Amino acid sequence: YSGISKIDYTANFKKFLAERKEGQPFCFWLGANEPHRGFEKDSWKKEGDELTQAEIPEFLPDANVIRGDILDYAVEVEWFDKHLSACLDELERIGELDNTIVIVTADNGMAFPHAKANCYDTGLHVPLAICWGDKIKQGEVVNALVSMVSIAPTLFEAAGIEFQEEY
Repeated sequence: YSGISKIDYTANFKKFLAERKEGQPFCFWLGANEPHRGFEKDSWKKEGDELTQAEIPEFLPDANVIRGDILDYAVEVEWFDKHLSACLDELERIGELDNTIVIVTADNGMAFPHAKANCYDTGLHVPLAICWGDKIKQGEVVNALVSMVSIAPTLFEAAGIEFQEEY
């Protein structure tokens, strides 16, 4: 689709893993472009979706044009999900999934009015999913407020890296 990057995220990840030394610790940042505007209009139709599948947030009017836009957005979310799933499958294939901290998040809310770049809940509430083998309970939901600035120090602690705070 025209709104989707030509970058093959999965192939890049597999290449990265193949080039590292066996057992070498790694950090890989999969920074996807999807979902971002502009979505290809009516891409949802090519996917065989129906307008009735769209879940309209209460702050948007329930109109077919909005439903279509939400479904076009969903096509890009699903594209990202496909690549993420393939990357997780590759980690599992090489026996590294349980030994790898995987963090999935976004930089802002969905690209709709009263969401992205706005100080409404839908603009500030971004996805955050983390897995790390048996060190994080599968399916656990934490409703605490999380700040992204906590991720780096948390990763340092998990990796056993001590650092001194400097001012």
